[in-house]
Amino acid sequence: MKKLATLSAAVILSAAFATGASAAPVEDVVAPEVEEPIVEAEDVVIAPNPIELLEITYIYGAPQGDAISALAPQMVHPTGSIVGDWVEIYTWLGTTWIYLPGYVPSYL
Repeated sequence: MKKLATLSAAVILSAAFATGASAAPVEDVVAPEVEEPIVEAEDVVIAPNPIELLEITYIYGAPQGDAISALAPQMVHPTGSIVGDWVEIYTWLGTTWIYLPGYVPSYL
């Protein structure tokens, strides 16, 4: 049993020394390249409060466009863009539009 423990310890120590000796020294720190935009403080926009849809509501790709799908009653989050009675919201399809006559955004 002592021979097995000694042999195991020798293998573990030689593996530890081998990995430590083979590591290359770090010469220059390279900053990662990020493809997504960096958000600055002045870019932050406060979006209106969520809208509660009380019935099935059609969503559109553009104001006054063709319906692309429908939403069941739920809370949706507007982007803040409004064109007449059309409100842009976030969906699983990206941003889409809903028709809400008389909508007034709330920021409370």
